Amino acid sequence: MYDPESQQKLFGYDTHTKITILDEDFPGTLGFESTELFASKFEERIDIRIIRSEGSDGKISCMIKTEQLSEAGKTEAAANSAAEFDDYLPKHEKIEFDNNENEKTVSIYLVNDKMAE
Repeated sequence: MYDPESQQKLFGYDTHTKITILDEDFPGTLGFESTELFASKFEERIDIRIIRSEGSDGKISCMIKTEQLSEAGKTEAAANSAAEFDDYLPKHEKIEFDNNENEKTVSIYLVNDKMAE
């Protein structure tokens, strides 16, 4: 520390200090609110929440894409898997989070008997 008038260095055990500057600029990590969702075949859509955790500094983005599940090692679709266009409309888009924005909802539109009427 220095004397504000004389600019002379002050002496003594209480004239030194240590300052730690924390870098809190963390963009965060993206994940899903839930890893398992269920929808009725009569619903219009299913909403999926993407959560930004462990920081929210700056603008970040990610790509999302729906894909039909398949059994390991086989090219044909899994027996209980929903199929594009038969059960849902595919989605492939960029999702952007603004500074301090912590969640987004993505809607997947379902194809159901009600839509055909």
